[in-house]
Amino acid sequence: MSADVFTIEPQWIVQAPYLRCTLKRALALQSVHSVWSGTEHINNAVAMAYGDQLPDSGRWELTRSQLRTLKITIEWRRATRGASDRKTAPDILERWTRIEDEVIAAYRAASNKAGLYWI
Repeated sequence: MSADVFTIEPQWIVQAPYLRCTLKRALALQSVHSVWSGTEHINNAVAMAYGDQLPDSGRWELTRSQLRTLKITIEWRRATRGASDRKTAPDILERWTRIEDEVIAAYRAASNKAGLYWI
């Protein structure tokens, strides 16, 4: 994978905590769900969930590989959320979906070119 670094400018303070929580959930269930197929993504997830790579404020400097790890995690989370019989309040689900959509959009934009992305 490319070592290019992409700068992400989060617009909401809740984005990083939500993504860290989602990464931690995926890590906890990795042995059961096989969220990621390789150690590169597992290592990325650990670094982002427990390190300082997704700060609550300020820009995120992420590699394409880290963005892909987030994209895979979000796709897994959406699938497990859809399969769950638990009901999430519509307003909460809407916020989560907006965060997820913006991260995926940043991943797609980063796949095409380098730059600064607002999510």
